[in-house]
Amino acid sequence: MNTVLIVDDDESFLLSLIDGFKSYEDQFGIITAHNGEQAVDILDKQEIHLVLTDLKMPKMDGFALVAHLSSHHPEIPVIVMTAFGTPDIEENLKKIKALQYIEKPIDFNLLVSKILKGLEGRSKGFITGVSLSSLLQLLQLDKKTCTVTVRSGKHQGTLYFRNGDLLDANTDDLSGEDAAFTIISWKNVDIVLDNSCAITKPEIHKSLGFILLEGSRRQDEQNASPTTSAPQTAANSLDSIDLSSVDLGSDHFLQMDEKTLPPASSRPAEALTTSSSTTTSSAHTANPILQQFITMLSAMPEISNSILVSKEGNLVYAAKTADAQISNFITYISVVSQQLQESMGMGGQQYTMLTLSSGSNLLILSGKEIVVGLKMSSTVPPGPVAAGLRPVLSRIRLQ
Repeated sequence: MNTVLIVDDDESFLLSLIDGFKSYEDQFGIITAHNGEQAVDILDKQEIHLVLTDLKMPKMDGFALVAHLSSHHPEIPVIVMTAFGTPDIEENLKKIKALQYIEKPIDFNLLVSKILKGLEGRSKGFITGVSLSSLLQLLQLDKKTCTVTVRSGKHQGTLYFRNGDLLDANTDDLSGEDAAFTIISWKNVDIVLDNSCAITKPEIHKSLGFILLEGSRRQDEQNASPTTSAPQTAANSLDSIDLSSVDLGSDHFLQMDEKTLPPASSRPAEALTTSSSTTTSSAHTANPILQQFITMLSAMPEISNSILVSKEGNLVYAAKTADAQISNFITYISVVSQQLQESMGMGGQQYTMLTLSSGSNLLILSGKEIVVGLKMSSTVPPGPVAAGLRPVLSRIRLQ
C-alpha cells in the first residue's frame, strides 16, 4: 500500500483532507505531520511514497523540508501547496517546471489527480524530487530570507538570500558570483536551509536567472567530453553579427498587436514554412533538454519574451502568444545572418542582435535544430546570455 505524508500546521485542514481521502483508502494511506521536523522524523522511520507539504509552518518550514527531501529522499515525489496570492507570482511559479504544486484553496479533485499521478512514478512522467535550481527559484518567488548550505562530496558552499534576492555566496576558495556559479554546477548535492541571513550588503548583482544559466553552462562543460577545436583566426573569430543599423521592419517585434515583416519575396525560401498560430503547450514537455532550456529562459527576468522555432520555421514554444509571422521572422533573420556570414568567409557565429526602436534588444541564437528569439533589456550584455544558453541550445533535438 502506498503512503502519502501530508505536512501542514492547520489541524482543521488536515482533518478535512483525511475525510476526503477516505474514498481512496484502497489506493493509498495517509500520515500527517504539523511541521517539517515531524515530517523528517516520520521519513526516517517508515517508507513514504509521496509528500504533500505546505510552505508556511512553524519550527521547520516547507522550504527546509523540500531541501531535506531533495538531499536525502530525491526519489520521493513532492507536491507543494502554495498560497502566494497574486496572479504574477502564480504565473512565475508555473514556469518552475521541475516543481509540482497546487494552489490554495485546494481543488480536491485536482489534488487527487496529482497524488495518483505521483504515485504512478517516473514512468508516467511525474517529476520526483526538487532540484537545487527549483528550490532557489521558489525562495526568490516567496521573497525568502535564509541561508542555503550546499555540500557536494568534499566541497561546501553557502548561498545567502534576503527578501528573495541572492546577496552573496562563498565556497572554500571563492566568493560572490564565481562561488554562486560553482555551487549551481555541482551534482549530487546535500542541501540545508536556515531561516536567517547574516549578509546585508549585496555582493552579487546579476539576477538569479543568470546565475542559474551560467551554473548550468559550467555543469554542461564539465559533462562534455574533451574535443579538439579549430584554431581561431581573424576570419572565424567573429562573436556576433550586429544588424542594429539595418531596417528589417522589426520595430514592433514581439508586440503581438503589430507584426511587421519584410516582403515575402525578400525572405529566403527556408523561412516561408507555415507554422502554428498558437503557443506550443505540451510538445516540449516530453523533451527534457528542451524543457531545461525553457526553464532557464523563464528564470531570467531580463527576458520579456522568448520564442523557439525549428530551422524549418515551425513554432516550437512561445512564452506569449505567437504566430507564423513571428516564427518566420526569427527564421528569416537567422538565415540572413548565416548567409551574410558565409559570404564574408566567417565561421563560428554565436548570436545575432537587433536593436529595436523601442530601445530593447532582439537576441537571436541558432542551435543545430532550434532558433530562439529573445526580447531583452538593452542594459543586458548579450554576450554572457548567449554564452550561458549556447551549451544547452546546441544539445536540443526535436526528434
